[in-house]
Formats: sequence, structure tokens, C-alpha cells
Amino acid sequence: MIFFSRALAFLGGLFVFLGGFVMPGGHESRVFAATFENISAAESIDSSVLSFQTISALRKQNPVDADALLLEYETGMQSLTQQVDEQAGLRLDSDVLAAIENVRDDKDPDLAVQVIDKTLQRVFFQTIIDRITAVRDDFDDQTTAELVAQWDEASAAFEAIKGTAARENKVITTDRQTIQTADNPGLDVEITNAFLRGRTALNKENSDEDKITVAIERQNIRLSLARAYYIGVLREIDGILSNREREPNVAREKQKEGEIFYRIIEEFIVRDNPTGNLLIKDQLIGNLSDVVADQLTSELSKGLIGRVRAELSANEESLGDDRARAKEVAEEALLYANIFLADLAVRLGQQSQDDLLSALTNLKSASDTGDANTAGNARQSIETILVNYEDELALSHYVKTNTTDFLDPAILSFQAIGVLRKQSPIDADAILAEYEGELRVLTRFMDEVYGASMDDDLLLAMNNIRNDNQPKLAAQVIDKTLQRVFALTIYNRVTLVQDNFDQLSINELQFEWDRAYAAFLSIIGTAARENKVLSDDRLTIETGDNPDLDNRIELAFVNGKNALNQEDAAVDKVNLAIAREEIVLSLVRTFFIGVLREIEGIVDNREREIEKAWEKQEEGEFFYRIVEGFVLQDNPSGNAFINSQLTGNVADVNADRLVSEINRGLIGQLNRHLQLSQTSIESDRDLARRAAVAASLYAEMFLADLAQRLDSLQRVRLENALRDLKDAVDTGNEVNAQEANQQIGTILALYEAQLL
Repeated sequence: MIFFSRALAFLGGLFVFLGGFVMPGGHESRVFAATFENISAAESIDSSVLSFQTISALRKQNPVDADALLLEYETGMQSLTQQVDEQAGLRLDSDVLAAIENVRDDKDPDLAVQVIDKTLQRVFFQTIIDRITAVRDDFDDQTTAELVAQWDEASAAFEAIKGTAARENKVITTDRQTIQTADNPGLDVEITNAFLRGRTALNKENSDEDKITVAIERQNIRLSLARAYYIGVLREIDGILSNREREPNVAREKQKEGEIFYRIIEEFIVRDNPTGNLLIKDQLIGNLSDVVADQLTSELSKGLIGRVRAELSANEESLGDDRARAKEVAEEALLYANIFLADLAVRLGQQSQDDLLSALTNLKSASDTGDANTAGNARQSIETILVNYEDELALSHYVKTNTTDFLDPAILSFQAIGVLRKQSPIDADAILAEYEGELRVLTRFMDEVYGASMDDDLLLAMNNIRNDNQPKLAAQVIDKTLQRVFALTIYNRVTLVQDNFDQLSINELQFEWDRAYAAFLSIIGTAARENKVLSDDRLTIETGDNPDLDNRIELAFVNGKNALNQEDAAVDKVNLAIAREEIVLSLVRTFFIGVLREIEGIVDNREREIEKAWEKQEEGEFFYRIVEGFVLQDNPSGNAFINSQLTGNVADVNADRLVSEINRGLIGQLNRHLQLSQTSIESDRDLARRAAVAASLYAEMFLADLAQRLDSLQRVRLENALRDLKDAVDTGNEVNAQEANQQIGTILALYEAQLL
């Protein structure tokens, strides 16, 4: 058994998490139901459909005329796209414009036209969902004429993507190695008929029943469309697997199509399978050789199983009290299950498929009549089959191989201290009693390895609590310092595994990796927090989207552990190094978000609750200590300014300047990795790959701020250039790598000029 190695005190003379940097070694989402104002008569849905058809013809020409594409898009579809973006928080307009630029620059034009086509399909998908949702929501308040107008707009938008809904089903093969064609579910006909049935119900001849019909037909349309794009994803996976050995360019095109198709249905998967969602996206943008049909279909199904279960729960809650709701969610459960029924039949057999359909049908009937007993039996039958099905899926989740005896009691002590520090009054002696033991041994070891003084900081904070000297601030010092201990532990363990990949046994490597994972679980709550971004007026900080860092780190741990099997030692060594980069830099981003969260608290409270502002400042100071080195190296003056802001007068705290100085440091880290990737692409392809991955991870830390200071188009350009760099490195294309580096540098220069 290996204990914590003091040999990891320095890695290339640099500290990590201490002062260093890493060098590479409602029951449906409102995203699908945002309501916006109807477009004007001059820019009707019908004209947008015609424009989409024209764009479809233009993109098939050889060569493709980028100027003609741009003109048609700007005059025919851009307005609708921008409205969807505004209401759903997307950036489809920027995606289309960037793709048209790529066509003009002759930069993977075959891929670019697929981005255009699939992104515009998403515009129509979103428009359909918006309109039919508005009809359901406004059924009681609007006239039949008003409702019909919106319903007809949705029906018109469907004409643009009807061809996608008309395609045959795709299902995994019995050996689970690839995808094959199955029967045709006739989704185009089903959706068309659902539109007709829903439109008839808008006459309100029997208002209560017609309202139920509209709700059910809305779900029929919505989830049949989701199934159509699920099939589309499987179709492109089939294309990847069929072509990656003989025609890699075709496979890359299919991968791009699959990526954009998946974006359309991502919200149906991510809610109940966030880690699997990340795996799917990684495989649809990563190396072609990493695409695994069984994993992709399994993770898709896991997300959909969660949706079925959610509808079953809603049905149980509403049956007997709300007939309309019970019927609607029973229908939804069936529609969600329909999406993965063919896969279930492959894994469990035809009888299980028949039994599931029978139980779902019984649930629908029982919900209509209010038969609680029959409905309960149906739900139980459905759940039994779902459990059996989920057991057959190839899912990505971390399973510890070893008992981590030393870390587990340290983690329990940390959790106990988390409870004690929230009590009033705080018992310093109780905290000290919990700290003594494995947790203090761990803290002292990390102090010794990294030259820190965390044990002293903790004892001083406990003494301040004992003396009633700003106990709330002291409690925050304890929490953030212990988080730092576990962050360093994670870094220490994953680095040990990477550095000793060739020397240790598989069991020894797995043990140390399990230790790192155990330490991660102690601070997973911090990693699960939403992003923080500068407000539009640049005066404070506000909440952004959720970067899913907890799930990103979880998946990286899974990928790293898979690499420890050393089935292909050379490949696995690189995959392990990349997993380590993702773990470490995602943790770095986690703590930078923590810093911004505390800056928000300072600014928002300094006028009315000064003590709370001081508490937030103290938290920000100790969070920043964890990641200070990522700013210090390339922005020492900015680092000094940040420290002065987090220890000085709260009235002087300047959110814009703080964000600017942090991001200047991150840009420096990104540029270093870009240079390393460029210089090593010929001599050490693996090192170049790791550097390119790290560059992307650094960029992700400030992408939202870049989009705000420049625009979303520049963000898309940067994301595309970073992906181009990774592709160029994978293929050893030095020219393309240099071009990507130049484009990245140009955008970063524009961004840095906008920083305060």
C-alpha cells in the first residue's frame, strides 16, 4: 500500500492549488417551452420554411456559395433564429454565421453546411414546441381563432423538418457493436395526425375534454419530434462507425451531424443523466476511435428512463385528483418509452417490450377512468421492467475498487465539522476534537508537501471562535481551508497515478485513484454550483448557467479509471493524463467560481449588511488562495490587486476589475499551453494533445465573460478554433494547428483589450 508521496511536492518546480499551474503531462425544461411573441406577417413561418428550403438547395451545390447562403439566411431566417436565441438562451444565430464563415474560408465546408442545416432544423423544432406550448397554456384565455393561428404556425414549421421525422428507426445490433436500420415508425404521419386532432380540439365544443386533447397532442408532437432526432443521432453514430476506418472525412461529417442533432434533444437526457450527457457530447466531438455504440445508446436510454419515471410519479400524485393531468402524464410515459423500446427489445427480448407496452397502455386506461388500483399495478410492472432494462445498460459511473480507510474517517470529520460550524454558538472544542485524528494528519502532510500552513490557519480560526473573535468569519476560514486540503489531496493522488503509471501495479494505481475520488466526494457540493458571471452593467456578479463541473469531474474519474486497465498501455497513458487535466482544471474552475460567488456577496451586502459582506470577503480570500497560482504566474500585478481587494475595505471591491485580472491570468495559462501544443505536435503528439485539451479547459473558464464583452459570435469562433486545434493535433496537421492558433490568438487579443 502506498502512502502520500513527498516526491510530489513539486512538479516541474510548480505548485498546484497553492500557487502554481498545471502543465500537461415544470416537468419539461423551459428551454423547450419558452414563449416569445409571434413573428410579423412579413416574416412568417411559411417564408422561413421557404428560405430553409432554399438554403438546403444552396448548401448542396459544389462549390457552395457562402455569399448566397448568407443573403438567404439574413433575409429569410435570421429573425426567427434570433428570437429563438433570445427566449431560449441559445446562440444558434452565431453558430450559423460562424458556419457560413467557414464555408467562405473553405474550412471544412462539408462539416459547416451540416452545422447550418441541423442548426436551422433546431430553430424550427424550437418554434414548434413554443407555439404548441403557448396554445396549451392559453387555451382558457384565448379565442379559437387566436389559438388556431398559433397552432397553424407550428404546423407550418413542421413542414421544414418533416423529412427528418419520416426516416426509418435505428437500433443497436445484437452484439452491441454498431447500429442497424429497423422498421419505419411513421413519425411524420403521427405528428401530422396529432396536429389535425389538436386543431379540431381548438373549436372548444367540449372545453374540458378538448383541453385534455390539446395537452395530449402537444406531448405527442413534442415527444415524437424528440424521437425523430433521437433516431437522427443513432443514424449518425451508424455513419461514424461505418466510415471511420475507410473514410474518416465522411465519419467526421457524420459525427458533426450527430453532435448538432444531439443538441436538439439534450434537455431530454441531461436532467436525469447529467454524467451520461457529458459522455455523449464528448464522444460526438472527440476522437472518432472513442465512439462506442453501446455506451451512447445506454446513456441515452438512462436519461429517457428517468423521464418515464418522472411521469409515473406525476401520475401517482395526480390520479384521483386531476384527471386531465393523470391522462397527460400517462401519455408522456408511453411516448418517452417508445423512444427506447427497440433498444429494450434487443437487450431484454420481445416479451419484455410487449409487457412494457401493455402496462403503459393499462396505465393510460386506468388514468382515464380513475382506477387507482389498476394504475398502481401498471406502474409497478413498468418499474420492474425499467430496473431490469437499466441493469443491461453499459453506463458510466464510478465504482470504487478499494476501501479508502485513511481518507474515509478524515472525510467524516470534515462533514461533522461542517455541521458544527453552523451551530450557534459554535463549539470550538468540539470542532477541534473532530479535527484531531486522520483529518489533521492529512492536513499536516499537505502542509509539508506543499509548504503551506493550513494546520496553523485552522488552529488560529478555532481559537478565534473560542475567544468569540468574529466566529462567523473563523468558521468560513475552517471550511475553505479544509476544502483546500481535499483539493490538494485530489491533485496529489491523481498526479501520483499519472507519474507512476508504468511503475505501479494496476491494483496499486486503482487504489490511489480511488483515494482521489473519495477526496473529491468531500467537496463535490462546491463543484456542483452554478457559474458566476459579470453583470451587464459590470458592477456586480450574477448567476449564469450550470457548467456541470461535478459531473464533468465524475466522468473524468471514470475515464481515468478505465485507462488504468492498460489494455493498450500507450493509449491508456495518454487518456489517463487527459483525465487528470480535466479533473484538476475543472476543480480550478470550481474554486474560481467560488471566488466570484463571494465577490457577488460582498458587492450585494456592503451597503446594508456590512458583517455579511466581511464574511463573504473572508470566504473569497480563502477560496482565492486555492487557485492563486493560476493568476500569479502571468499576471503578478493583477494577483496583488486581487489580494488587496479580498483583504481591504469592502467599499473598494471592484467586480469588473477583479474579473478582468483573474481572466488575464487564465489567458496567460491558455497561451502557454497553445505554445506547447504547437511546438510539440511533431516531436510529441501525446503532449500536444494534452496541451490542446488544457487550453480548451482554460478557455471555458472565461468564455461567458468573453461573449459578454465581445459577442456570442466571437465565442463560437473561439470554441470552433479550439476544437480545430485538437483535431489538427490528433491528425498531426501542423498547418491547421498553426491556423487555429492564429485565430485563437486574434480573438484573445480582442478580448484582452476589453478587460478593465
